[in-house]
This record gives sequence, C-alpha cells and structure tokens, in this order.
Amino acid sequence: MTPVPDFVLAIREKIGHDPLWLPGVTAVVRRGDDVLLVRRADNGHWTPVTGIPEPGEEPAVAAAREAMEETGVRIRVDRLASTGAHGGIVHVNGDRASYLDLTFACTWLEGEAHVADDESSHVRWWPLAALPPMTEVMLARIAAATSDEREARFVAPAGQETAGAADGVGSPALVAPPAPVLGVDACGTGWVGVVLDTGLRASVFVAATVVELVELVRERYDVPVVAIDIPIGLPDAGGRRADAEARRVLAGRASSVFSTPVRAALEAPTYEEARTANLAATDGRTSVSAQAYALRRKVLEVDAWVRSEPGTQVIEVHPEVSFARMAGGPVQARKKDADGVRARREVLAAHGIAAPPWFRGSGFGEDDLLDACAAAWTAVRHARGLSEAFPAEPEVFSDGIPAAIRA
Repeated sequence: MTPVPDFVLAIREKIGHDPLWLPGVTAVVRRGDDVLLVRRADNGHWTPVTGIPEPGEEPAVAAAREAMEETGVRIRVDRLASTGAHGGIVHVNGDRASYLDLTFACTWLEGEAHVADDESSHVRWWPLAALPPMTEVMLARIAAATSDEREARFVAPAGQETAGAADGVGSPALVAPPAPVLGVDACGTGWVGVVLDTGLRASVFVAATVVELVELVRERYDVPVVAIDIPIGLPDAGGRRADAEARRVLAGRASSVFSTPVRAALEAPTYEEARTANLAATDGRTSVSAQAYALRRKVLEVDAWVRSEPGTQVIEVHPEVSFARMAGGPVQARKKDADGVRARREVLAAHGIAAPPWFRGSGFGEDDLLDACAAAWTAVRHARGLSEAFPAEPEVFSDGIPAAIRA
C-alpha cells in the first residue's frame, strides 16, 4: 500500500512538487499510562498515528481508520485535542506540503498493535513518562491529547484577550514571548524547568543542578530570561522587603512565603548554628525555620550561579504571587490538593499556557511542575517589560545582587 492517498497522487500529477495544502489527522491512542507510537518508514521518526482524510471523510473517522490500517488496533475517538497549521514540509521524494492538523485523544479498545502496512517500520506502546526522542510538534500533540482539558488547544489571534482580562480581572492577555524563556522550581531530584517558546508551547526539563538544567535547555533554546523560585539577594541583617511585600499580596496565603535567612545563617553548617547566626543578625527577633534551612543548599547553589555571570537575566519569583497576579487574587486551594492543582491549571490555561501532563515517577511533583509554569509566565512578562517588582525598588545587600520578587 502506498502511504500517499490516490487523490493526492492525482493532484501531484498536475502540480508536481509544488506546495500543497492538505488536511491531516493525528490519533494519540492511550492504553492506561502508555501511548501508541509508530516509527515512520520514510524518515525513522517516532510519531503517533497520523494520516490524511479521504475527500469527504470525517476527520475522526479518518483517525480511527488510520489506527486500524497502520497498527491493527480498534480505537475510540474521545475528543478533539488540538488544531494547528504546520507548513514548510519537504518530503523525501521532494513533494512540498503544508498541513492543517486535527489531533484527537483516543482510547485503545482491542487488537494487538503491530506493523500493519509499509508506512511504519516499528509499532509499540511507550510509557508517557519515558517517550522516545520526538519533534516538538509531536510532543505538543501528545501533551494536548493526554491533558485533562475539555477544549481543544489552538493558536489564538494576536492580541486576543483571555476571558479574565476581558472581565477586568488579572493580567492582560499573554501574547507569545519574544524569545523562549525558562521558569524553574526546586524538586526532589534537583530542579524542574519549563520553557515557553515563541508559540507558547511548554517543554519540561529536569536536572540535578541549576547549571546542568540551563545547559540542558540551551541545547535547544537560547533563553534570555530565567525565572526561578528561590531567594536571590541575601540579607546581611534583618529581613527582606521582598518577602514582606509578597505576604501582603497573598492575603490568606501569606504563610507560603518564608523569611529568607541572613547569609551567615545559610552558610552555617548546622541548623542550630544557623538559628544562632540569624538571631544575632536580627537583634534576637528572628530565628530560622526548618523549611528555610532545608533549602540552604539550593539557595547557595543559585547564589553561586548568579554570581558566576551565567549569560542570561535571572529573576526571582514566588509562584503563589504569580498565580495571584494571574487570577486576580490568591489561589486559596492548597497546591498539593486535587482542587488546587485543577485551579492552577485553569489559571494558567486562561493566560494561554497549557501546563504539560504529569506522571508519578517524573522526579518532580505536579505542584513543582505548575510552579515552574507560573515562573515561566513571569519570565514572559519580564521579557516583554510587563513584570512587577516587589518591592518596586529592589534592595541591594552586600552581595550587590538586587533583591525583588517579580510577577
């Protein structure tokens, strides 16, 4: 069987290799936590099942047909997950084409997946948490189809307001950043980062150190702004105005902002020595919380990285402040609860950010992932000159690093 439909071959006889605009469908087929992928025979790329509807064929019907023809499985087509125009493709035979893709979220019903035609060299189920190397376009289609969203993702007209902005709530609509930006949050395995590219597509990266994370990101993106959820600019005595102002923004959620210890306390080798150092530097007013001291290694790691002149602009964020600015007020549901997760995903979606799916065993929590998305939102605003600073005039301590939380 030829991978090119007969009607396309007939058109090609008339136009040769000239550009051709075609409809396309993608079937993202799930079976539990696995997704069905095929390895294309023409270029060796792993992709979900894809194909071209026949003239007059309904797109969802085409998706089910392609799944059966390519892999021998019967599927249920559940919903339209995303739409997108993808152009400038040159096939191996020289044909040039652009495609209007309709991606469908699908569920496996029956059948043993196998290579059923000559379009693919391999067919197999892959864990969603461990996909093979794939193009950003295909990863975005899988992310859309495996999300909990009901509505299909699409690229909105430039300048279109979100629903919240139209009601006068929250920030203005988020247009694509001028260049990819990175939001970072600490996690169990080190750091998790979310890159928002110029099409507002999100990519997730994980590394043990912040230096390794940024190096990993730079293999694919040149990010001019990195927003990170960690104190930057460490006080010598007393507290930071940044922390105090963040608490004022988070009425009802102020406890989520811990007081940044003084530098001497963070450099102390034991918790007791840290408490003593902080009390000495604050005239006995403030000790050090166990939570703050537990983060000392990460705080000092970022401090050293910022001092090393990393070649990108690094800003401090507090995700709850970013979420509050997006939502028009603090998100009261706890971020680790199901309601809190859902609320934060909805807030991000209202500002054009489709948070990637999360799976157990990813090396980070879902709350870490969403915090990194919120940080990336602030990075976009900062890149566009729209971010707010708390305080408006950053403090500068002996380390010479401006201390302010951005949102």
